[in-house]
Amino acid sequence: MIRKIIIISLFIFSFNLFSQDTNWVIRIKNKNGEVKKLITTTDFLSELTNITKLRGASSETINLLITNDIQLWQFTTQLIEQELLFEEAVRLGYDKDDNVVKLIEKERDNQISQLYMQQLVLTNFANVSEEEKIRFFNNNKQRLQSIAGPNVTYQQLSREIEYTILQERMRLEYNKIIDDAKKKYKLEYSATKDPCIIIEDKSISLAEFNDTFNESLKQAGGNIPAALKVQARDNLFTAFLAREIMIYEAKKNNFYDTAEAKTIDKFITRNAVTANYIDKEIRAKLPKPTNEEINRVYEEYGQLYKIDSLPYEQAQKALETLVIEAKAQQQYQILMNKLRYENSIEKNFSSITNIATTNK
Repeated sequence: MIRKIIIISLFIFSFNLFSQDTNWVIRIKNKNGEVKKLITTTDFLSELTNITKLRGASSETINLLITNDIQLWQFTTQLIEQELLFEEAVRLGYDKDDNVVKLIEKERDNQISQLYMQQLVLTNFANVSEEEKIRFFNNNKQRLQSIAGPNVTYQQLSREIEYTILQERMRLEYNKIIDDAKKKYKLEYSATKDPCIIIEDKSISLAEFNDTFNESLKQAGGNIPAALKVQARDNLFTAFLAREIMIYEAKKNNFYDTAEAKTIDKFITRNAVTANYIDKEIRAKLPKPTNEEINRVYEEYGQLYKIDSLPYEQAQKALETLVIEAKAQQQYQILMNKLRYENSIEKNFSSITNIATTNK
C-alpha cells in the first residue's frame, strides 16, 4: 500500500513538474543557471493581446501572429529584449525617476480607462457599415462638396466619413457617461475654473486640463485656426471629463486589480522605464553629429525623407536626428549583445503551437 502511494505521489509530482516545465514560452537564466524570468504561456498571450489592442489591431491579428513562425519569432525576440533592457534599467534606478513615474501613472490611467470604457460600449461600436457611410455622404453632400470641391466623390471621402461617424459616436458616448455620472456621484465641472472637475472627493486641477489641451495643440502642429480653438477646447474638455469619470469608476470598482489591467500596467511601465534608460544612457551620451556626418546622411537620405526640400535650419536639425538615431541603434545593439551574453535565453513555442492548432 505504501509503495502504491509513493508511486502515485511520484507520478503526480512528475506530471506537475512536466506541466511547469512546458507551460512557458521564454525562460531567462543567469550564468549560474538560476531562472531570473519565466514568461508563461498565459503571460505571453496577455502581452500579445494587449499590444494588439493598444495598436488598434483586431483580435484576429493574434491568431494570425501565433500561426506565423516569422512574426511569432520577431515578437518573442522583441519581448526578450524589452525584458533584458527593463531589468538593466531597474538595476540602475531608472524606474525611480519622478518624471517617469508621473508619465507611467498618466498613461496607465489613459489605457485602463479606455479598456474599462470598451467593456461598457457596444461590441460593434467601431464597426461602420458601407451603407452607413454612403447615407452620411448623401445626407451631407452639399456641405462636403463646399469643403472638398464640387466634384468630390464618396470614394474619395470614405475614410474621412468613417472617422467622422466614429467621432460622433464617441461624442454621444461621452455625453452618456457624463449624464450617468451626474445621477450616481457628486459631480461638478467647468472648463474655466479651478478645480475643473470634482467627482465625489476627487478633484482635478484646471492646470492638468490645460496641459492636456496644449499637448493636443502641439500634436496637431499648432495649425488650428483661432476661431476653432474654442470649439476644440470644449470638445476636448468633454472627452477629458468622460475619461476622468471612467478612471474614477475603474478604481472604485477595483478594475485596476484585474489581470488584464495589471498586464497593461506592466507593459506601460516597462516601455516608459526602458525609453528613459535609452534616452539617458545612450542618446544623451552620444557626441554631437559632425558636419561630415550630416553631409553624408544628407547625400544618402536627403531625397528619401524629403529633407532636401526643407529650409537649411530645419534640414540640419532633421539630419542631426537621423545621425543620432543611427548611432543610438548601434549602441543599443551592442548593449543587447552584452545582455544576451550575460544571460541564458530559452524559447519554447510548443504551448503556443498547441493553442494555434486548437483554434483552427
